Amino acid sequence: MIVNFTIKAKVASRADASAYLKQPGDAVIVVRQAPRWLIMSCPCGCGSELPANLDRRAGPAWRLYESPNGTSVYPSVWRDTDCKSHFIIWRGKILLFGPRGDDWWLDEGELSDAELLDRVLETLSVREQSIEEISDQIAGSVPWDVLRCCRKLCGKGKAIEGSGQSKGRFRRR
Repeated sequence: MIVNFTIKAKVASRADASAYLKQPGDAVIVVRQAPRWLIMSCPCGCGSELPANLDRRAGPAWRLYESPNGTSVYPSVWRDTDCKSHFIIWRGKILLFGPRGDDWWLDEGELSDAELLDRVLETLSVREQSIEEISDQIAGSVPWDVLRCCRKLCGKGKAIEGSGQSKGRFRRR
């Protein structure tokens, strides 16, 4: 299932966020000198408000990417309580996992960027790397786009994806 991801406002405190969260996928960024939190209405429609830490100084954090293609957040969000939703936020859309499985990357969608595919291939090494490590080496890239490219390169026999605990890590073939 795909839900629109919409940043409704930037606010100064967490207490100000709820007023903006009306529909599944609505979001607010709490900014105090820098982005601190992403608060969103759960995309499954259960009505829960989900906080995601954006401040690495406060511990593990999600990363926010804004581009002309829309806002992306990395890594995925996986609720281990309540509705147990698992989803990614990519290019202004929320892709909920479920019966659709892990094949969202096969859909051509907007990605036809041969340059990014070439840059990902150039960046891959013989050592397995995470999507985030690869994306960090390519200026302006978003990890979800890099994952898509890596999976396409695997399909072309130019890259190898790890298995088991190394799934989502890639290396040059």
